[in-house]
Parts: sequence; structure tokens; C-alpha cells
Amino acid sequence: MFIFKRFRPSFLFICTLFMLSTSNSRAADTSNDMMMNLTILGAIGSLGYACYEGKGPCSLDPLNTDRLTLSLDVGADNSTHNERIALGADWHEALFENKHFEINGRWEVNINRWHSSKKHPVNKSGYIVGLTPVFNYTWKTGSVKPFLELGGGPQYLSDVTIENEFKSTQFQFGSILGLGIQTNRFEIGYRYLHISNANIELPNPGTDFHNLHLGLKF
Repeated sequence: MFIFKRFRPSFLFICTLFMLSTSNSRAADTSNDMMMNLTILGAIGSLGYACYEGKGPCSLDPLNTDRLTLSLDVGADNSTHNERIALGADWHEALFENKHFEINGRWEVNINRWHSSKKHPVNKSGYIVGLTPVFNYTWKTGSVKPFLELGGGPQYLSDVTIENEFKSTQFQFGSILGLGIQTNRFEIGYRYLHISNANIELPNPGTDFHNLHLGLKF
């Protein structure tokens, strides 16, 4: 049983509106702005395709708790440092698969701790908790496989201000773009994380963490 199959056109329309609204949020510089737009576009495109196909994360199928991933992301946004721990459970069914390539993914429950290296910021540290569907694009090249990942989901801030940036709402969206290599047990790579509120309220400054990503599959 699939939850979006009857409403495919309207769902894709809503996704497009969401993409346009989030693309206006302010990032730190031109490079981050381009990364932000690419990440949001990729995440929404992946979600739209999954829901069009009626597969995870847009289905009511239970998660595959026999395939879990514990991951750690460590990085920074200038003087704001980030540590993110997440536990992910795979979806039962691949969105697409052939002998060379596969699109799969997992739900991740995450908690982030951020802290500032500035001497007297408005807010020195805080936490972010959230839930994120992460799409995994894997090339089947042998025991070590390159991958690209895209995701986006709701996040909640412990405080409305990160360092010196007032973000208007504690409810935010977190978008992920990553790349790396993986085996049956491990994954390592780069992961970009953009956090903003999709212009629910203004001002809407973006926070852009560039992270080293490590994952253990069990």
C-alpha cells in the first residue's frame, strides 16, 4: 500500500514550490549558494521520483532493521563547528537497480551538536535533532563502490540563534549532499549539510556545514 500514488501530480507540484522557496534562502557565499541549490534540487527530485514510483520513503512498508547504519559527521561552517550522529535503517526495496547501478536509501534519525569558536557570540552552542530520508546512488564497481547521496528532512533547533545568526524559527529543514566510497560494512566520504527554514519566516540565513562522513553498517 502506497501513500502518495493517488496524489502524484499535486505532490510533485508542491515539491516544485518548495524548491523555489528554499532556493531564495541566503547562504554564506556564492559557492555555498550553488551547493545549496544543487542539494535541494537533488533531494526534492529524488523524493519526487520515489513517490512517483510508490516506493520508500513514500510507502508504508516497514523498515529493514536488519540493515542499520551508524554514522558520524564532523565539520564546520567557518567558526561554527558541527558533530552529527545518526542511526539509519534501510528501505526494503531499491528504487532502481541493474548490474551496474543502484538507487536505494534509508531513514536517518540524527542529533547534531554545534559550537562556536568565537569568544563572545550571541549563542555559543546548541543541538539539532531531525529525521532525514537519505537516497544512495551506488555504482557497482566491486567490493569498494563509489556513491552519491542526497537527502532532506525536518530539523528542530534547541535555540533560534546559531552563533550570531537569528534563524527566525526553531523548525528548519536540513538538506544533504554527499559523495564517497562504501563496502558492505563501511562508508567514508564528504557530506555537505544545509540548514534553513524554507522562508517560513524571515530572516532566513543558511547554515552550511562541510563534513567528513564515516559510517558503520551492521
